[in-house]
Amino acid sequence: MSFYHLDPNSAGERLAVQLEALGDYRVLRRLPKPEEIWCRSMPVPDNVMTLAIVDCETTGLDPERHKMIEFAVGKLTIDPDAGDVINVAPPLSWLEDPAEDLPIEIERLTHITSGMLIGKWLPDAEVISALQGVDVLVAHHAKFDRSFVTRRLPELARLPWACSMNEVDWSALGWSGGRGIANLLTQAGFFLPDAHRAAADVWATTCLLASAPGGGRSVAANLIEAARRTTHRLYAKHAPYECKDVLKAASYRWSPDRHAWWIEGDPERIANEAAWLRGISTRIDPAIEQVTWFERHC
Repeated sequence: MSFYHLDPNSAGERLAVQLEALGDYRVLRRLPKPEEIWCRSMPVPDNVMTLAIVDCETTGLDPERHKMIEFAVGKLTIDPDAGDVINVAPPLSWLEDPAEDLPIEIERLTHITSGMLIGKWLPDAEVISALQGVDVLVAHHAKFDRSFVTRRLPELARLPWACSMNEVDWSALGWSGGRGIANLLTQAGFFLPDAHRAAADVWATTCLLASAPGGGRSVAANLIEAARRTTHRLYAKHAPYECKDVLKAASYRWSPDRHAWWIEGDPERIANEAAWLRGISTRIDPAIEQVTWFERHC
């Protein structure tokens, strides 16, 4: 991550370099503090874009049955044209009492206990105020976080959303392997001490997005470029059951809401996919919809 380095003259960093020089060890560094991230010092252009990095902890996975118990938001401002970072703000976080005991597996995962939540309430006005001036909401698993956040704070459904897990080509930027936050940090040489707490996950995501692999454009700029593109989503309506393995092999996903297999891509690719669907079964009725970052993660 070229946006931040520990002091090379510190005792700890000297020891880490010596240990790594042996060839048998790899040392993970702590994440930077907000004041340690390098931001652009040149004049700020007019067309900056502010990203709100959000994360929530919940009582379960189903937004219809489960509730949000922690919400955090941080901000990252970029120049989308030049691709560099203008400003970084540390996360704010709030707890909320779900009015029910937490499942033991949630307590173990998050280290949030039912007792910590008694009498806590998300201050809606304060949260909305913290998000003033934001151009886009970013979550590492946007479909999950958006489903919980917009149920609790419907005002945020009006903003576009981007997904740092699925809308960044991490492998092309030099990160191989999984796209989870902890895995990406490990590949970048950092560790996350408080994983599965909203503020910690927001800060980790912010640091990943602020990085500029190879000294090029920030990951955040690459994310915005991908997320703001208009794509087409193709639904294979009425596809026979016997076609499911063929569709899965072609990277189609099942939509329980639409009761159809679907895939998303640029308009030319999707037009070709529609012709391919008609070729594998005359019973398939291809349906194409335009998708922007306002509805992509609904």
